[in-house]
Amino acid sequence: MSTADDRARGLMVGIAAGNLLGVPIEGRSKDDVRERFPDGVRDITARPGYPDDDDLAQSLIIAEAAEEGPLDVEDLGHRFWEWGEINGLGMGNLTSQVLALFGGSYPRRLGSGTIDDVRQPRGMAIEDASREAWGGKNAGNGALMRCAPVAIRWRDDPVALTRNSVVSAVPTHWDRRCGWSCVALNVGIAAALRGETMDADALIAAAEEAVLPSLPELSQYGYEAGMPHAVRISIEKAASLDIDDIEFDGWNMGFTLLALEAGLISLWHAPDFEHGLRAAVEAGGDTDTNGAVVGAVLGARFGIDAIPQRWRDRIAELREGRTPVEEYADMLEAARG
Repeated sequence: MSTADDRARGLMVGIAAGNLLGVPIEGRSKDDVRERFPDGVRDITARPGYPDDDDLAQSLIIAEAAEEGPLDVEDLGHRFWEWGEINGLGMGNLTSQVLALFGGSYPRRLGSGTIDDVRQPRGMAIEDASREAWGGKNAGNGALMRCAPVAIRWRDDPVALTRNSVVSAVPTHWDRRCGWSCVALNVGIAAALRGETMDADALIAAAEEAVLPSLPELSQYGYEAGMPHAVRISIEKAASLDIDDIEFDGWNMGFTLLALEAGLISLWHAPDFEHGLRAAVEAGGDTDTNGAVVGAVLGARFGIDAIPQRWRDRIAELREGRTPVEEYADMLEAARG
């Protein structure tokens, strides 16, 4: 039986596995994926020579920040700007718009840059940039794809878990549906890391209760008591549906609630790591992000030993020379004290 350390390592490796498995077919329809891969998406075919894609890269940024202590919106803004300047691979449109407002120009996305290449941001405050780019409607999945490391760091502290889940979203994803998606996913992941199960009603109740003490701070970002109705509906939907019941390849494929549904369906219904992750990726749509979310969930649920060795070997090969993702889990475990 897996230990909490095994499940934390599984979470981090799961992010990488899901991201890399989904990258080559990102944006393709379910039918197209099935036509191209009649035997299913079985292997990581991403090519070497590239920096970490945004799903994994931003998850590692969150992990590094969380290891140091409670997350800070301004600090995260600078970390994301730095990433955009020296890497930026796979950066979503909303994040790009936010960072352009924050930096005073678009980040350069050098791909293989160094810290010496980073310009100082000269635009507006990151909170203002996030709110302006949001425009009252944008609720992309870019915050959800990166939030899972928070669950390792604060899995036994519900108040800190939910507070830092929201803060992890705010710098680039102002919409409350994004922050609450991160809260809901991480409450479920934290339970899995503890070796527990939590149904939809319990998850909603736990999330809403845990956020309350942080509302004096989070209210400045538009948060209030009670989960948005749309987020609640997605949680309840995930409890009774399978991956095949959801259309992931439609016009709204980058929507935060679609990725949340993929994650929670996998948390509650996936039979094992490989079948669960492949089902999410083979559904088409935003496959790399859905893959990263589902990979984190399944890694936390089943542990690192449940991840196929061929995928673990390929991740290590593609990331040769970089810090192994397992070490980020160990770092967060150590920071828990």
